Amino acid sequence: MYRKKYNRLARHYDLLERPLDRFFEPLRERAVSLAEGRTLEVGVGTGKTLRYYPRGIELYAVDGSEAMLEVAREKAKKLGLEVIFQRADVERLPFPDGFFDTVVSSFTFCTVPDPERGMGELHRVLKPGGRAVFLEHTRSESRTINALFLRPLGLLLGFLLSDNPLRDTHRLIGEFFEVEREETYYHGIVRLIVAKKPSAT
Repeated sequence: MYRKKYNRLARHYDLLERPLDRFFEPLRERAVSLAEGRTLEVGVGTGKTLRYYPRGIELYAVDGSEAMLEVAREKAKKLGLEVIFQRADVERLPFPDGFFDTVVSSFTFCTVPDPERGMGELHRVLKPGGRAVFLEHTRSESRTINALFLRPLGLLLGFLLSDNPLRDTHRLIGEFFEVEREETYYHGIVRLIVAKKPSAT
């Protein structure tokens, strides 16, 4: 189960990811800079995004691993940020319908056990007309990269973190939200997608 794996690695997670920071940190900053109003980040992990959020927003953050949340809480305190943290699974969010102006997911849906249900929950808690921002690992546009890189990497990440880098999360987003912008990086291995929940009619 992913929770046990992340609890075990929480204190070492940032160190393990450090070689990737030069590639991913600018994208994290770009993604969360789009947040406005009452914002929810799902799968906040160790809080690598926290320092990039605009000041003045009302920020909520959830994660399935309590140990990861503890690291995130420590970062928020050092940054002087007020964040409402809560342990919760993406598939069962403890918030009412239409509660948030913005929802953010940063490298989360590669690990969510039931991505369809999780995406439905993001749709549920987002206000009509609200913005959904996704920065996600996805299946590459290149079959060669999928076969020679992502598939072997997926075996390792699946064992360590219950992570699947070959998901078509970008297509799933389009089933629940109106996609306004999609940016692809590294042959589609990473995508930044900005979408919205249609306004009530």
